[in-house]
Amino acid sequence: MSDLSWVPTYYDDVASSYDESRGGVERARAVVRALGTLVRPPGPSVAAAASRRERCLDVAGGTGIVSAELAAAGWSVVVLDRSAGMLAEAAGRLPGRVLRADADRLPVRTASLDLVTIIWMLNLLDVATADAVLAETARVLRPGGRLVLTADKELAHASTTTVRSDDSERLGTVLPGWGLDPAGTATFSAPSPWGSARVGDPLFRLAAFRRAGGPDRGP
Repeated sequence: MSDLSWVPTYYDDVASSYDESRGGVERARAVVRALGTLVRPPGPSVAAAASRRERCLDVAGGTGIVSAELAAAGWSVVVLDRSAGMLAEAAGRLPGRVLRADADRLPVRTASLDLVTIIWMLNLLDVATADAVLAETARVLRPGGRLVLTADKELAHASTTTVRSDDSERLGTVLPGWGLDPAGTATFSAPSPWGSARVGDPLFRLAAFRRAGGPDRGP
């Protein structure tokens, strides 16, 4: 399993400046625009979304910057993260909608969510830990629900990668074993001033997977 003992401390330390260093609101909006081509949003009313039980969990959602844009698109969103510092930022955007927990042990009822998002997380994990997270995602999604995640992150910055945890071909092979079938891909451009972004305007990839059964939430 990955040694992630550094994760809460690191992200606690950088929480207040994290968004600015990673492209800010424009980058978050680019994510949600691309996601909207893969999953039909409920509409602009969060109250209406909640009444239709269109529930989204943003796993490793950090400061909630993407979560807030999902909420603006009509999803009833909860932000999940390990870092108290990041969740303090998220609570300012989505009061009462934050949850501190591990992604491989989600404190969420089975088959209770319409959408799970995992943005820029799997690449930090080894394969075994990533698969534990994905198995939990499959458990909590309703029939017809969707998982949307970033894949092949390192390839946005380089021509080759040794990271396998978010490899799109691997994901397309293992996720059907948990009842999650491929349901489309999208890309988005998201400039960032952060030093690891070796290309000034990298192109990131989203991949969607659909839980078998239930109504289709495709666009």
